[in-house]
Amino acid sequence: MMPRRLLAILAALFLGYLGVGLLVILWMTGPKRKAPWATPASVGLGYEHVEVPSTDGIRLRSWWVPAEDSSRAVVLVPGWGGYKFEDHLLQTLLVYHDAGYNVLMLDLRAQGESKGTRRTLGYREVRDVRGALAWLRSRGYAPDQTVLHGWSMGGATVLRAAPGSGVAAVVEEAGYGDLPLLLRRKLPEFVRFGRLLEPAILLLGKLYPDFDYEGVMPQKEAAMLSEGGVPLLIIHSLDDGVVPYEQARLLAAAYPDASVWTLESYGHVEAYEHPEYAQRLLGFLSSIR
Repeated sequence: MMPRRLLAILAALFLGYLGVGLLVILWMTGPKRKAPWATPASVGLGYEHVEVPSTDGIRLRSWWVPAEDSSRAVVLVPGWGGYKFEDHLLQTLLVYHDAGYNVLMLDLRAQGESKGTRRTLGYREVRDVRGALAWLRSRGYAPDQTVLHGWSMGGATVLRAAPGSGVAAVVEEAGYGDLPLLLRRKLPEFVRFGRLLEPAILLLGKLYPDFDYEGVMPQKEAAMLSEGGVPLLIIHSLDDGVVPYEQARLLAAAYPDASVWTLESYGHVEAYEHPEYAQRLLGFLSSIR
C-alpha cells in the first residue's frame, strides 16, 4: 500500500497543478478595463455616449455615430482584450460612415469602459451583440438593414450571434471558427508552461460556471448563415501570428460561398492598413444592398 505521506504529497501536487490552471483561467477571463485614448472625434466625427444593455443585463459603454437620413446600421465589435477606441475600429468607422451607415461601437463585457466581471472568449459575449441588435431595433433600425462586423474574438462573436437574428450581413476579421482547436494550438505560446498546464486549463475552462469553451465553434454558425443565405465576408492574413489562417479555412469550408479576402504580410487585425481595405469592404457592402 502506498504510504500516506506519499499520497498526501501527490494529492497536494495535483491540487497545486489544478490551482495554477485555475489562475490561468482567471487571468484569461478577468476584466481588462481602460479609458479611451481616442474617440470618433479623433477622426473628425460627432458621436454620442450610449449605454447598451446585454441580454443578461450587463451595461455596455458604447458610442453611437449617427448618419443623416439613413436607415442602415452597423455594430462594430472588438476582440479579446480589445476596445472600441482602437485604430482598426476607428478607421473602419470612417468607411461605414462614408457609406451612409449609422455606427454603434461596443466595449464588450469586462473590457474597456463596460461593466461585467468576466470575459469568456466569445461565449457570453453573444449576449452583448444580441443586446446591441435589440437596442438598435428599439430605435427603429431593422435587423435586415444592420451589419455585424467583428475582429478576432469579436469576429467569432458576431458569427455566433447572427443566425436567426435577421441581420443583413456579417463581416469577420481574423476570427476563429474552432476555439478548442485554437486553444490547443496557442496555449503553449500564450502561457508559460502552457503545454504542461494545458490539461488543467482546458478541464477547468470546461467546468467554469456559465462558460463552455467547447461551445464556441463559430464554424457551425457560419454553416447556418450559409444555409440562410446571409452574406459573409471573411478577412484574414496568412501571417496572422495570433489566430492562424487555418481558422479562416475552417470558416470558409463551412460557408463555401463566403467572400474571402486573404492578405499576406499583415499581422493580427491589421487589414485596415492595407490600401485596398476600404474598397474591399465597400464592394462587399454594395453587394448586399
